[in-house]
Amino acid sequence: MKELASARAAARKAIEQLRLIPVLFELGARPHPPRELYLAYLRQSDVFIGIYGQQYGWIAPDQEISGLEDEYLNAGGMPKLVYLQSPAPDRDPRLSAMVRRIQSDGLSYRGFGSSEELRALIADDLALLLSERFDLRDELAEAVPPTRPLPAPASRFIGREREKSIVWDLLTGEDARLVTLVGVGGIGKTRLALEIGAAVRGEFDGVAMVALDEVSSADLVLSSIASSVGVPETPGQPLLDAVINYLRSRRTLLIVDNFEHMMAAAGLLGQLITQADQVLLLVTSRERLRLSGERVVEVPPLKIPAAGDNDEVLRRSDAVALFAERARAAGSDLDLDHGQLETVAEICRRLDGIPLAIELAASRAKVVGPEELLHRLDHSLSFLTGGPRDVPKRQQTLRSTIAWSHHLLDDAERRLFARLGVFAAGFSLQAAETVCADDAAPPVLDGIASLLDKSLVRTEDTLDGQPRFTMLQVVRDFALEQLDALGETERLRRAHADHFEGVVIAAAATLRHDPDPAVAQYRADQANIRAAIRWSLDVKEGGRVANMAVAMWPFLWMAGLLTEGVEAAQQALLDETALSTPERAHACLALGMLTFGQGDYERAEPALVTAINLYTQLGDAQQVATASVPLGVIQAVWNTNAGEDLLAGAADTFRELSDRSGLAFALLNLGGALLLHGRYAEAIPHLEESVRLASAMKADVFLSNALINLGMAHRLLGDLESAHTRLREAVEHAIALDNRDSLARALDALAAVAVTAGDPQRGATMFGAAEGVRRSIGAGVWMTDRASHEETAARLRTRLGDAAYTAAIDRGRSLTVDQLRELTSAE
Repeated sequence: MKELASARAAARKAIEQLRLIPVLFELGARPHPPRELYLAYLRQSDVFIGIYGQQYGWIAPDQEISGLEDEYLNAGGMPKLVYLQSPAPDRDPRLSAMVRRIQSDGLSYRGFGSSEELRALIADDLALLLSERFDLRDELAEAVPPTRPLPAPASRFIGREREKSIVWDLLTGEDARLVTLVGVGGIGKTRLALEIGAAVRGEFDGVAMVALDEVSSADLVLSSIASSVGVPETPGQPLLDAVINYLRSRRTLLIVDNFEHMMAAAGLLGQLITQADQVLLLVTSRERLRLSGERVVEVPPLKIPAAGDNDEVLRRSDAVALFAERARAAGSDLDLDHGQLETVAEICRRLDGIPLAIELAASRAKVVGPEELLHRLDHSLSFLTGGPRDVPKRQQTLRSTIAWSHHLLDDAERRLFARLGVFAAGFSLQAAETVCADDAAPPVLDGIASLLDKSLVRTEDTLDGQPRFTMLQVVRDFALEQLDALGETERLRRAHADHFEGVVIAAAATLRHDPDPAVAQYRADQANIRAAIRWSLDVKEGGRVANMAVAMWPFLWMAGLLTEGVEAAQQALLDETALSTPERAHACLALGMLTFGQGDYERAEPALVTAINLYTQLGDAQQVATASVPLGVIQAVWNTNAGEDLLAGAADTFRELSDRSGLAFALLNLGGALLLHGRYAEAIPHLEESVRLASAMKADVFLSNALINLGMAHRLLGDLESAHTRLREAVEHAIALDNRDSLARALDALAAVAVTAGDPQRGATMFGAAEGVRRSIGAGVWMTDRASHEETAARLRTRLGDAAYTAAIDRGRSLTVDQLRELTSAE
């Protein structure tokens, strides 16, 4: 800098004489390392000019060569002009060695004795170089440095049509100057931004990419922008002014990538769009910038195919298509037959549709195969490694991608993030405050708001107007690792289980008089309830499981999830000595109710008898009556003279207790027992009262089945019109609730009405539809319905013959919901 000051000034004059822009590294007070500066300058240059005298230059503590030589080596393949001062009697031997290296690289150098001589040499050599190597007529005419081209993607872009359309409209409209793509790490923000940049290039004078992933300081953001658009630093002129002056007259789209760790520079972006009104910014970040006029577009996971989708739907899924393409690119031989499609779809579901996770998994498919890959994803964070070498290191493993976001949190945010990992799925603010609160920490609300901004927590649909939150599964896995590292896992798991035990019990208490909110609350918290039960069983707290199971059985009936409740109750009863008498009674009642719902009367009967005996000891008349209802049905099925008294007694108890839900339940089953015993007319008033009670309190499962039993009673009494009306109500009700168990019962009963009415073809089609519905949920015919079901099948087969009967059954199995409605609406 000092030794060759006059030579540098001469070089500047020679370059400016040709209307080119000199890029010189100058010393001065800088808030960032010199090496980052001169390497940034190299990236924005087209020609390297080396001027050497006697000094080799300073060697930084972490380097083995001086910055002088480092500059030369990092100039790469750009054209080089080298000049050596002469005489130089005290030339550093290391500089002499460097000059010999330059010669060995095939370059020659020219000597100069004075600064004026150097100016003439550079002007001549540079003019010749330009005429031989560059076509810079446009640049020379306007003295405008070009923006660098966008990085060329290495693979085909898949999906994101909705997000592309939204951003296109924003960027090509009139009112959006700053669009921020926000999402968790690995969600595909950068790839989407590049795709959009390429698509809108024709709408702009220039589209430039500003990559910040390797930038270490917010102070370097401006120089990164300058480098990307080709604006050099000029001594005496602030760089921001130079950038704004350049951009002010050109309609330019700047894609600013990975901004989340540069939030201190957000104000700089605000200045750009304020002072250069032709500039539009497309920013990718895990956190919104919170600048005026910012339009945030959340980048969601790729759409995941639903369980049960057919092969064509699976193949059209963006997530499956991405996996298949990346797996084949890695050398995997995928057939994508039905079984393999199902496996790949489940892999995509397990990975939450996160593109990076899917790509990393696909890269392993050649080694282990899709089936083994799915099995290994139980340890997804440790298994998903080995991304392409040409992507940033933080994206070469899923763990490091999430860790990048985690590193940006402060200590309180990291602690809350780890604690939130205990939630198995969506959770409310109240749940987070109850489970995760810490007297020494800031409010949970503030912490969640910050984690939302940083895309580590996401919002779900609201429940009763209150927002709910969730984490992607792979993010949750990482959070749980952090919770283990904090040593808080046991305490948080217990707090989580305590909270959701209370949620289930509170929901059950409201179920009898206001079922809709209770059912909605249970369904929203179902994954967390399951997690609380699993943990309680693991730590041998069967009493908690018993308390939850007895509260849960009505919800499990409604959701058709009987098996998981049966397993929980059985596990709780394995060590009965660890249970109090109420807890044992609760577990037995839950087991009896749920196995009764499965039609497994052999297991249900002894559990219900034990529950009745224990509740009688405890003086709990309501629970005695509850257990008496299914026990009465079982006895009615097994013995034509039994069960009715038990059911009638239960109804009387519920009436005395003003328990409308219990009464609707008891009357429904009392009517069903009377049907079994051939007392059809006597059953009708009980069933009609059950319908009125269930309808008034919105007890949906009771209402559906009371309507079905009532329709069956009318048919058996010969009133086909009333039977059809009630059963049609049951069909519509079951479809609206997606209650397929009740829908199958209603279709079976309508098939019996049709064959009685002389339309066996329609009857067999509905009979087949009922079978298809039951198959979709793995259910069988109710024990109480088996006799009538077998009778209907026999009548249909007799009237139609085997071939026509089989064809109608097959046709019915494939009907859609709309076709079902049309079929059942006909008289």
